Parts: sequence; C-alpha cells; structure tokens
Amino acid sequence: MTNRKDLIDEALLRPGRMEVQVEISLADEPGRLQILEIHTRALRENNLLSSDVDLAELAAQTKNFSGAEIEGLVRAAQSNAMNRFLKMETTLEIAPDAVSKVLVKPTDFNHALEHDIKPAFGASDDDLEYFVLNDIIRWCPMIEQIISDGKLLIEQTKVHDSSMGPVSVLLEGPVGSGKTALAVNMALASEFPLIKMCSPESMTGFSEQAKCNAIKKVFDDADKSELSCIIIDDIEKLLDYVQIGPRFSNMVLQSLLVLLKKKIRKGKKLLIVGTSSCKNVLHDMGMVQVFNMVLHVPGLSSLEQLVTVLEARNLFEIDELERIRNEIGKRSLWISVKKLLILAEVAIRTQPSSRVDKFISLLEREECLKDFT
Repeated sequence: MTNRKDLIDEALLRPGRMEVQVEISLADEPGRLQILEIHTRALRENNLLSSDVDLAELAAQTKNFSGAEIEGLVRAAQSNAMNRFLKMETTLEIAPDAVSKVLVKPTDFNHALEHDIKPAFGASDDDLEYFVLNDIIRWCPMIEQIISDGKLLIEQTKVHDSSMGPVSVLLEGPVGSGKTALAVNMALASEFPLIKMCSPESMTGFSEQAKCNAIKKVFDDADKSELSCIIIDDIEKLLDYVQIGPRFSNMVLQSLLVLLKKKIRKGKKLLIVGTSSCKNVLHDMGMVQVFNMVLHVPGLSSLEQLVTVLEARNLFEIDELERIRNEIGKRSLWISVKKLLILAEVAIRTQPSSRVDKFISLLEREECLKDFT
C-alpha cells in the first residue's frame, strides 16, 4: 500500500512483480457513513455517543475526507467531550464523575469540523474567504452578467463530458477591478468539495521548477476529487512576466498550457477559473485561446456607477453624495473599484466638512477624474 506511487521504482511495477494495481479513491457519502459507523462503534456500545448525533449528516458534511481524517474527526470530538470535564485551576484536574458523564454530542463534532480537522483534498475556505470579506458590489449590468455566467458554468461543469477536458473561464480586466473576488465568489458558490487556488503570493521565491511542481500538485489533487475547482490568479505574475524585455517563464507557461488542456479521468469534473490584467500578452502566448470562455471585468466609467459603489459601502452621507454628484458633473471618469474604495476611505478620515473636497482632490491627483478637452 502507498499513497505515493510516483516514488516507487518502475522496475517494481513491471509485469511479474505487481501486475494488479488498484487505486482506492476518496470515499463517497455512503462510504464515509460506513467509516463513521466503524469508528463510533465503541462509543455507541458504551453509551458514550449522544442519541442526537446524526452520522448520515456528518457523512454529508465530510466531503473529500479520507478514512484517516474521519478517524481523526471522531478522536477530536472525543477530546472536545472530555475537555468539558477538565478543571483549569491551580493544577489541571479531572472531575470525579467525568467517566460516567462523558457524552459525545453534535457540538463536539461541529467544533472538530470547524477548528481541528481539515481535509487535505478539501476547500481552503479560510484562505478563500479572505478575498470576499465584503459582498460583491453589483454596480453595473456586466457584473451581474459575470455572476450569472458563473452559475451557468458551475452547472455545466456538473454535467460536462470529462473526455472534452475541463470547463475553463478567464476573467480579464484592469488591475483592481475585482477579478479575484469574482473568481473566488464563483468558486465558493459552486460548493465543490475541492477548491484550490494557485496564486503568486503562495509561490513567492519559488524557482521555475518548484513553481511547476506546485501547480501540477494542485491539478493532481483535483484529479482525486469527483468535483473540483481551481483558481489560477494573476496568471501573468505566475509567469514572472515583466513588460521590460519582455520577459516571462516559458517553463511555467508550457506547464500551464499542458495542464489547462489535459484530459480528465472519467467521472471527474473540473472547473478552472483564471484571472489576468494582461489579456493581450496572454493572447500572444497562446494562453487565452486555451480557455473555453473569456469574461471582461470592467472599471467604473460613469458617475452613477461611482455613486452606486459608495452607497453600497455607506462611506458618505446622503448630502455628501449629492455634493460629489455636483462636483463631478459631466467630467471624464475612470477608476477601478479597489482604488475607489481606498481613496474614499482615505477621504473620510479627514474633517467632516472637507471630506468631499478631499475625495475629489484625490480623484484628480490620481488622474481618475479629468475635464473634457
């Protein structure tokens, strides 16, 4: 038995040595229920498991858990139950009646799921939710359309023919337009059991080979799950692209091109969401053509769009918003959502009487607001 077949010498895998090779995939829901029943049998036989613990519900909540991780979950729940009888005074003491009163409850399993045991092939919810701390601001019909198209792509992935490769979409647009937030929102909305993110931040300082290995591992992990979603964020940064030269990592580029077009195994479904601020560059590299769909994420270009964003975040009072309308008027405007929110938050730190003036001056200084010539 091994979970690293790639490390076994090929000579051992030849006919006459190990002819039959069986891959044991992650357990499905009925399989997880059986594993839970096995590991909680002793608790049930000794009346240590509360009657309101629903193993079927736990099996549904433990998507992509391995057998060892489910065993760890049961042990963590037992520890949580025991902790209720520990007295933290001058010394650590156990209540005398602990043995007779210990009962593993649903809250113990819920605490273990939330804080103790995370599946290796699960969704990195804590890391992903960092990008969507605030709700998506639907400030124009195009944002609504992107979210709507994302839902359609999720449904397509569930019924997609695996022989045709993964379903993929590229979100492209200016820096700060909210591409990553939209990509993460799409991934979390899918509720797929495995969601992984390839980002430049997680690979800072990696060599080309190490970066290729890390990206390949994400795709290999996705191959073990029935439903998976991979986010490839800031593709041009992953490629070490710089405009001066221009320079980029051809090794990482070729790895991504191969993995994006790689056929997936029968019964597996994969959704790939990429983001980029350099669509033309990726087009010249042949990357854009690999994605099934390309969606443009725009910046704000009208007064109404700007006011909609400010209203959604409640950064200014109603009378201040009216002054902003009058100050901007029909002047030329273009700004990304991220930059707008940063400038607005800087402006509201000033005296209430000068907040609007400061906001307008910041827009002008950053060349986001110009007079028609």
